[in-house]
Amino acid sequence: MLETWHIDVAPSSQALPASSVSLLLEAPHNEEPAAKMLDFLNVMMPVHYLSLVEYVNQGGVAAPALVEGHASNRQLSQVTADCFSRYRKHFWREDQGTQIAQHLNRSHSASTPVTALHFSAGDILVDSWRTDIYDRANLADRLSFFYSPTPGSAYAINLYRDNAQGPFQSSEIQRLLGVAPLLRQTHSGALRSVPAQAEGQALESRIARAEAILRRKAPELSPRELAVCARIACGISADGIAADLDVAPSTVITLRKRAYAKFAGRGITASRLQLAELVRR
Repeated sequence: MLETWHIDVAPSSQALPASSVSLLLEAPHNEEPAAKMLDFLNVMMPVHYLSLVEYVNQGGVAAPALVEGHASNRQLSQVTADCFSRYRKHFWREDQGTQIAQHLNRSHSASTPVTALHFSAGDILVDSWRTDIYDRANLADRLSFFYSPTPGSAYAINLYRDNAQGPFQSSEIQRLLGVAPLLRQTHSGALRSVPAQAEGQALESRIARAEAILRRKAPELSPRELAVCARIACGISADGIAADLDVAPSTVITLRKRAYAKFAGRGITASRLQLAELVRR
């Protein structure tokens, strides 16, 4: 049965192991902060896939863009990118989460509560959505946290369980609801380490700004290397970039290596934070 909750943004009262909290503290400084969030959650219970999605205003509609996608089994990391690509092409308008994100995009406050949405594969009424993604990837259900870290923005952290483990149980959902504000706070910290996160500024605008700056500062980058580096500077992971540019994640990694080698020739040790700083200057 489809369920929703509104969670006040306040620290969780449940006790958490110090080892798991340290993962959240590391996340804002990590190349892929959502990967640390997934590791944190797996200390509590099995969560097989996590996608971090930004909802970008396109003609008044909140359209999802994959920022990061991860699997607890790193060998299956392509599953999240592949599933998102199918979802983005065909099904996102049918998702109740899109309506929640639409409301957040229209809000002028960053103090709105986290909204949680839970449904199982059987709750999906669109047969092609269920068969093409959930049945195909052996997904049992999804628990999503929607929030607005800055006014006019909307993000979702989507958690998935596979059929082998079975859906999230009520007690597990309650534990996850308790840490949702911590996940929001962690992601907000990661956003503060990335430039051009102006309130209400669309992702496309941030990418275009980053490309323009990097084109001036590193003219030796090829157009595809530039496109990859600009998205890295905006905090998008390899899987998110692959979905955005419609290429394989391995292609993104190859382009990143080539670009980083060119930066090394300038005496710059490139990284997500270093590219973010280059764009900020």
